[in-house]
Amino acid sequence: MKLLFIQQMINPPVLTYTPPVTAKVSDAGENDRVKYASSTMQGARPSMEDALAVELDLDETTSFFGVYDGHGGAKVAMYCAKQFHNMLLRDEDFLNNLPKAIKSVCSRLDDDLRRSNAWSVSLNPHGSFNCFQFLNTGVFASLWRAMELGFSPCQGTYVPPLHEGSTACVVTIRGNQIIVGNVGDSRCVLSRNGQAIALSIDHKPTIPNECERILRAGGQLLRPDRVETGPSYVQGMLAMSRAIGDFALKQNRNMLPSQQMVTCIPDIRGANITDDTEFLVIASDGVWDHMSNKQVVSFVRQKLRSGRNSLGKICEMLLDRCLPPRDNATVILVQFKHIAQESNEVADAISTDEQLNVDNPIDNPISTEQPHKH
Repeated sequence: MKLLFIQQMINPPVLTYTPPVTAKVSDAGENDRVKYASSTMQGARPSMEDALAVELDLDETTSFFGVYDGHGGAKVAMYCAKQFHNMLLRDEDFLNNLPKAIKSVCSRLDDDLRRSNAWSVSLNPHGSFNCFQFLNTGVFASLWRAMELGFSPCQGTYVPPLHEGSTACVVTIRGNQIIVGNVGDSRCVLSRNGQAIALSIDHKPTIPNECERILRAGGQLLRPDRVETGPSYVQGMLAMSRAIGDFALKQNRNMLPSQQMVTCIPDIRGANITDDTEFLVIASDGVWDHMSNKQVVSFVRQKLRSGRNSLGKICEMLLDRCLPPRDNATVILVQFKHIAQESNEVADAISTDEQLNVDNPIDNPISTEQPHKH
């Protein structure tokens, strides 16, 4: 890295303006419970590192939606998009305790990345990553010039992705319950009678409980090299305090995975589907950096009320509203059909101290994390 910097100083690059890529890939579908649409846009980034997954009928009673915002490359996000819902469906707690199952899947994904290169090979066993790939079961992600940092397939010893990782914001809808698991700074927001209700919290290093964990693990909050103003990052490298991957920031051998500077442990939140539950939006920070929760809910609600726009068109208009894009931007919009639901099996499966309650303040999210974290 130092050699590269010196080389750039001797031969300074010619700066040219490259217009953002505003072409979008969109999709839509519905079942008897919900309608959804999604859209994704590369924006001003040199490559596309967002991915998403949709399974309207993960089983007979469960719908699944996930947004994964990669950094340092697209492969970790791609692997999450390909595997999260499959691992969730196979988890022993899937039927009786979804929050516990979501937490388990996040840990197992991290374990896969740490163990061997099998996860990377599984993405494209035929070799080329310079393509736009559509995966089955409603998953699609784009891969342009994806590169895994810190690993060379020619070396005999596997090194996990040290500086590549991904967020994960996943939503399950079962019966009259919405359950959201979140790692990182992608976000889910619910509209209830026009009120924007956050169903996730952005995991930023400056949040007090996140900062405390980072410091206890021996980390620091620093600005990136040659940046004098702006937010602090974990070790000056990572803008979020929780992620799947990023093993350079999970190296303290005296601490559990949940206690590392950066952890993959999700926060869990949920809400009941009531007559005034209208829709929810799951999006990467390419949307939330431009618009607040309230602005997004008001924008979508206005377009829905006009009756002139499909859900897919609304998603694309929302991304256009975020121009000029500084980042990749991905959004999933889920609209509820309000078919009467009598099942409350999800709430029954959660112990008393894990009951989901969206009225909890945003700075005190419900988590499956153990008390020793703080």
